[in-house]
Amino acid sequence: MADDTSSWSGDFNDLGLDDQHAVAQLVVEGRAVVGTVDDLLARLKRSRSVALLREKRTNRIIAVAALKRPAAAYRRGSFIKADASIAGFETAAELGYVVVSPDMRGKHLSGILVAAIVEQITAPTFATTDSDTMRHNLERSGFTRIGSEWEGKKGMLSLWTITP
Repeated sequence: MADDTSSWSGDFNDLGLDDQHAVAQLVVEGRAVVGTVDDLLARLKRSRSVALLREKRTNRIIAVAALKRPAAAYRRGSFIKADASIAGFETAAELGYVVVSPDMRGKHLSGILVAAIVEQITAPTFATTDSDTMRHNLERSGFTRIGSEWEGKKGMLSLWTITP
């Protein structure tokens, strides 16, 4: 990990309110979701865990990822759109909300976050992405691409799975 960052992983609800808001703000500003900070706060409070990186000098949260509890319809829809079998992933968590602050991009921080979340995975998990960087991070962390790509809101999405 970069010497100028520190990492933390755990239950989102263990973060202070200011840090919770900063995480949600980063995810919304990074366009990882459509919605408001308040909408996302509610979703993050239901997540299984989060990983974040702070800039040591300022203590600012500069990158985040989450192990989410997706709704059954969303999970099923992702597998249907990819034309892939959901067998074994009917209750799977989803790795997502991977966002790095714009001024910190290009420092391989998203890979650090993906690896931190993968360390916490104890059951079948999936991820979807339209990012070449994330595809590389997922593959390097043990995820396998399955099914076909489909048109998402920002580009072509692909489905990735891991079974520990």
